[in-house]
Amino acid sequence: MKRVAVTRNIHRRLITRLLLGWVVLSIVLGAVVYFIKIAEIDDRVTDLAISESLLIIKDKRYFSTHLSEADYNLLRQNLRQHIEDGNFIVLELYTSEHKKLFEVSSEDKSAVEAHDKYIEPKEKPVHFADKLTYVRFFIHGRIYLQFVVPLFDSNKKKYGYLEGIYRTDNEAMRDIKNILIGSLLLVVVTVLVTVAIFYPIIMSMNKDLIKLTVDLSISNIGMLEALGSAIAKRDSDTNSHNYRVTIYAVTLGAALGLKDDEMRSLIKGSFLHDIGKIAISDNVLLKPSKLTKDEFEHMKNHTIHGLDIVGRYAWLREAIDVVVYHHEKYDGSGYSGLKGEDIPFNARVFAIADVFDALTSKRPYKEPYSYEKAIGILKENSGKHFDAGLLDVFIDLSIELFEKMGNADDEILEKTLAELIRKYF
Repeated sequence: MKRVAVTRNIHRRLITRLLLGWVVLSIVLGAVVYFIKIAEIDDRVTDLAISESLLIIKDKRYFSTHLSEADYNLLRQNLRQHIEDGNFIVLELYTSEHKKLFEVSSEDKSAVEAHDKYIEPKEKPVHFADKLTYVRFFIHGRIYLQFVVPLFDSNKKKYGYLEGIYRTDNEAMRDIKNILIGSLLLVVVTVLVTVAIFYPIIMSMNKDLIKLTVDLSISNIGMLEALGSAIAKRDSDTNSHNYRVTIYAVTLGAALGLKDDEMRSLIKGSFLHDIGKIAISDNVLLKPSKLTKDEFEHMKNHTIHGLDIVGRYAWLREAIDVVVYHHEKYDGSGYSGLKGEDIPFNARVFAIADVFDALTSKRPYKEPYSYEKAIGILKENSGKHFDAGLLDVFIDLSIELFEKMGNADDEILEKTLAELIRKYF
């Protein structure tokens, strides 16, 4: 059961992380592919615009400065016809000295000029260069290209410039959208397939790790029980106290709605609450009569010794709240003077379970009290030794709990506790 639970947990965590990785990689690679494809689309649209414009102006008379009025009007009319029939919004022709020769535009020019990426005429001289310059922008989801291209004759002599604003047609836009969508989908699917391939590989590699994790967890719990039992047996001949007090504390914690990690901390603390007593001498720990003041001060040091022991190990540090503070009292009269809600929650929970079991158990210095007398003492100390709210919850469940566990033998206690531990570890 434990191995199955660990395996499920690892499966769940691995799937979550792989899916997160898929999303992140898809976004990152998708962005890279998008910008690569946009660059390719720029080249494609630029090639379309340049090739179409050069076909329009293959007649060199466009760049003559000695045209008759009739020839000028004819050429201008030809340019306008190309504007109306083709994909250009604006066509402007310049001499190599930047003198404008022709300018024709469609009715859409005003909408383009209103766009914030449009280059104003006063800025055009910066675009009269020896290579193509352009700016791409979108209007209502359609690509527009404003460009200036230098024109050279067969002897590589520059004879003019062509400026245009080119609007991609519907067919070109469909192709561009299909390219972008197809490329992004390919990235997403490729990453997903890669993740799916890696999943069984990683799980296969994790089989030994899962086994090791389960074995280590079982070993740690066994160590927890061994340490707690070793200390408990210094007070009595059995492990019963450690088993019962842990069962009482965990049952109360569950009734209070503690989360799983809080329950694990409570279990560790309950097992190890008196681990510091290993440093207390037997003549004090097992003394059948009341302790002297000096002996009591010596006994109080077991919480400090407990901190020194569990604080060294990461897996045991969760037990610190109970180990160090389980002798605090709600009114502040405990070992270190902490009071009220300044006392860690788990320590307040455990204090109720610990005192109840101490009252109802045989100790070197006393016989066990009856359930009724023990509950009476707890009630008398409500708000003094104990958190009243937590005590009320414990009292409600205590009679049934005591009837089942108060006089149970070690075998039943151990079995009950093992079931509780498997639930939270």
